[in-house]
Amino acid sequence: MLAVVIVAAAAFSPSIRSAPQQTIARHAGYAHNVRASVPSMELTMAARVTRNILVVPTMYTLMSLNEYMTHRYFQHLEFNRPGNFIKLKNLLARFTGKSPLDHKLAGDGHVEHHAETYDDMSLKNDERWRSNVVAKALDADPFRGTAFHWKATLLMTIQMMPSVFPTYMLMGWSARATLAILLPSMLVHAIVWNAVHPPMHGLPPVALKFGFGTGFPGGKAFSRWILESAYGRFIYENHMGHHVLGGQANYNVCCPLTDHIKGTYVKTEDWKLKMRPLPANAEVRGPPVPPLSNGGVPQLPTIDEYKALQQLQKQMKRDGEAPAAVANGGAIIADAYSSEEDLKVESEALLK
Repeated sequence: MLAVVIVAAAAFSPSIRSAPQQTIARHAGYAHNVRASVPSMELTMAARVTRNILVVPTMYTLMSLNEYMTHRYFQHLEFNRPGNFIKLKNLLARFTGKSPLDHKLAGDGHVEHHAETYDDMSLKNDERWRSNVVAKALDADPFRGTAFHWKATLLMTIQMMPSVFPTYMLMGWSARATLAILLPSMLVHAIVWNAVHPPMHGLPPVALKFGFGTGFPGGKAFSRWILESAYGRFIYENHMGHHVLGGQANYNVCCPLTDHIKGTYVKTEDWKLKMRPLPANAEVRGPPVPPLSNGGVPQLPTIDEYKALQQLQKQMKRDGEAPAAVANGGAIIADAYSSEEDLKVESEALLK
């Protein structure tokens, strides 16, 4: 996908816009040179206009790709699975002298975040859970792995550079202009992420000392405005499906696109029947803040409704079937409905 973006960008490379005016002047004379330069100027203007129009779509595409790769392979630790990125691991092994399988990512608490999240996006908070080593690993972060801290924003900006700079410079932008486009784009991404992700898990606004957030006067209203928009409602449902399906699909959060290209997007109607009710006497950290417009988002079934649905699915021989798109996604990870033993086994398997 990245190769397609770069090849498309090459169409706007300054090299194709430079007219060989000196050669024309030598062979056809000054007057003919002036006439011949007119189409060249028109092409240059057209290329510039097209390039300017594509500034935002190109950045969005690269950001969606980066968001997908970071979420799936770094945060979900898919990189650590033995069959993934073999060539890259072999290359790293040549420089480090280690076995290819010894190259592992440590993770950033995202797997633990999944283990704490119920299907309605609320966060588990009963006494037994709080004493669990997985829960304690999240205690150092007031936003429990849901927010883009300054460090995460810096990391994603650096990750974007190897794809953004070649692409934009092929489109004719200077390095300085490319940086001037990249930095505000990363700011917008961090603001949107922090405006929607912590609230959808029932957590407070992100203060500026932690990252680009909404912890300022009017911040909650701004967050609410985004969530109530058609875009906000889509990304909320999209991310809810990501949790319901155990992190096997819908990896894009703020920039939906790559899931559709990679075949890992699952529609709401395909995952909502798999929602599970809250366990009896469940305690949560705070109520999620979902969009309320256009009927809101899917709601958890009651225990009785869930049992009836399971029976119906069994009769229809659909019980346990996963949406087809999940086959393109990663392995399921333990969630808030899993036993403590499941959580321990999954964490150890990913971090080994």
